[in-house]
Amino acid sequence: MRYWTHLDMDTHRTGFLVTAVVVGLLIATLSTYHVGVLTIAGTNILVCIGLGFLLAAGQLSLGHVAFVGLGAYGSAILARDYGVDPVLAIFVTLLANLVLAYVIGRLTLHLRGHYLPLATLAWGIAIYVCFVAAIDVTGGASGLSGIPALKIFGVEQGVRGMSALTWLLVGLTYLAFCRIYQGRIGRGARAIKSAPMMAAAVGVDVARVKIRIFVLSAGLAALSGGLYVFYMRFVSPSSFGIFESFNLLIMVVLGGYAHPLGAVLGVIAFTLIELGAQYVFANLLGIPGQMETILFGFILIVALLRWPQGLLTWMNPRYLSRRGKASGSDSTAALPAAQRAEGDTLLATQAVGKRFGGLQALRDVSIEVPAGRITGLIGPNGAGKSTLFNVLTSVFPPSDGQVVLDGATMPAQAHRVIRQGVARTFQHVQLVRELDVLDNVMLGGHVTGRAGLFAAAFGLDRQEEARLRSAAHAALTQVGLDDQALRPVGSLPLGSQRLVEVARALMSGPRILLLDEPAAGLRGPEKETLIGLMQRLRDEQGMAVLLVEHDMDLVMRCVDYLFVLNYGQLLAEGTRRDVQQNPLVIAAYLGE
Repeated sequence: MRYWTHLDMDTHRTGFLVTAVVVGLLIATLSTYHVGVLTIAGTNILVCIGLGFLLAAGQLSLGHVAFVGLGAYGSAILARDYGVDPVLAIFVTLLANLVLAYVIGRLTLHLRGHYLPLATLAWGIAIYVCFVAAIDVTGGASGLSGIPALKIFGVEQGVRGMSALTWLLVGLTYLAFCRIYQGRIGRGARAIKSAPMMAAAVGVDVARVKIRIFVLSAGLAALSGGLYVFYMRFVSPSSFGIFESFNLLIMVVLGGYAHPLGAVLGVIAFTLIELGAQYVFANLLGIPGQMETILFGFILIVALLRWPQGLLTWMNPRYLSRRGKASGSDSTAALPAAQRAEGDTLLATQAVGKRFGGLQALRDVSIEVPAGRITGLIGPNGAGKSTLFNVLTSVFPPSDGQVVLDGATMPAQAHRVIRQGVARTFQHVQLVRELDVLDNVMLGGHVTGRAGLFAAAFGLDRQEEARLRSAAHAALTQVGLDDQALRPVGSLPLGSQRLVEVARALMSGPRILLLDEPAAGLRGPEKETLIGLMQRLRDEQGMAVLLVEHDMDLVMRCVDYLFVLNYGQLLAEGTRRDVQQNPLVIAAYLGE
């Protein structure tokens, strides 16, 4: 597994200029046929960059080529039949595709598992059938010809002009998506793919981000279709069949979708393999095309088996990292301050119950979590502690009773809970393994940022990113891991990963911190760090801490008040001494 984080803009500007010179020379010197191949590769790269970002967010679309077809047909019909300027036709068609993609996204992106790709396959096939059936509009299977040339400032763009325009847009799109991947929405997208529950817990509006990414990728596909049709000057449904969608998906997977460079590598590799197979069988061996298809498929299978993460596996992520070192970071920057309260109850449950079908996981549970106190929640495995955490953070709605925050009902959406000052960790570590430690902690500041896709694409989020980076270093310093900031998070031991989760939770400056078994896997010094951190948060910021933990030595050393759950019901509550001496608690959990 390779880890892709931030774009080294100096390195990529240099690479961009070198690539621009090389592509320019190729366009100027190659034959018309090979310039055409280069142009089609460019249009495919545009689609694959958007499709790759869609995959990075955990969404699989099997009908994405339909948006390419809509972009092509819409632009061609407006320009040919209604006399609209080709550039304006592309723009209008792109906007129409964005609207259609939004509607389709609202209808399908809530689906999970295999239902989502099946739904995308269905509407992809439906749109293709419309291309064939609407003979009066699209020309049916015969397609449309006589499409006017695209003109820029009155200059008609021929084969080489269209190729240059296509690759210029490829370069700009690539740079924009490098910034998007490294920004707030890029981190949120990877979190959605890795753990949607965790993404919502740090403030990512999962449904909204999914739709935005889907719409953006559809817009790129429509742009690609518009460029394609004004290059070819002809369009037919055969270019937008279901197999073309699979080809685009193969290109993305072949290159890798952890970084926009994967789309470029995938399209180039796919094109070279296809041309090479054709040349070997058709020109050298004189064997029919079926054999070249078999060889082509065999090479793809071998490549995907050899590099399951795509051709990006070859690349050293340090070359794509904006941070070769932690220079420029301010690990002493202050975290957002929690709002100090005067000991009043911040969070409470009132006779909360939770049922899963016939299973009663919680029954009539009432607890209070006041400011400036470390409250413990203990009990045997299966007592309902993690279920209660999920109810407290609106992952699960309560079946009975209610959760009250500052005297008001807790928001029903999980991504809104953190905006009310409630942050949490998880019983089972939920981190984005494709990101490094610093990026995982920066993800916790999602709720404190505002930058979206376009702010990131145009580099308008630099100050916000610098602020989040400094705050993330400060959070890592609090848990003793700032020297590990640039390491892949998956390379850390379990105990350190749990501390990364704690640092991520602190990024939002919460008033209430819910820690679900944070000491599991920690060594002695790490436990001391955790205890000291909780006590500082309590004493210096007046933060309320709710701790679920099985390490009784740690619990008894730091908590101020305890609640004990057993079989989903409140068994006991009181001070540490009261609970330790309670015969019911001794019999059910602590032992003699």
